[in-house]
Amino acid sequence: MTPNQRQSAFERLFTTLAKRRAERLGIAYVGTIRRLAPPPLPGEEPGTTLYYLNAVPVAGKGPSLVGLGATADAQLRKAEKWVSTGKGPAPVPAAAGKSRSLKRKV
Repeated sequence: MTPNQRQSAFERLFTTLAKRRAERLGIAYVGTIRRLAPPPLPGEEPGTTLYYLNAVPVAGKGPSLVGLGATADAQLRKAEKWVSTGKGPAPVPAAAGKSRSLKRKV
């Protein structure tokens, strides 16, 4: 895959994760926001990029930024490395958890 193809795959992963998060939270998906870390000072390690879901609550208040959660952040960090190196398989979103919808047996 070319670097552009890898970046496109990353964008699709990011969008899928954001839409899933919006659905779980019961909010309307508007888009995604990527906040880049500021450039590091000499001798410092670079910071991490933060990823957010831009959403509108069902009540109709203004849009707000929502974090994607630890699992999605971990998937995006792994995908970032894949985009830069091209090593390994292309990232795919983890299957949506079905365990939450199962009813407990009493």
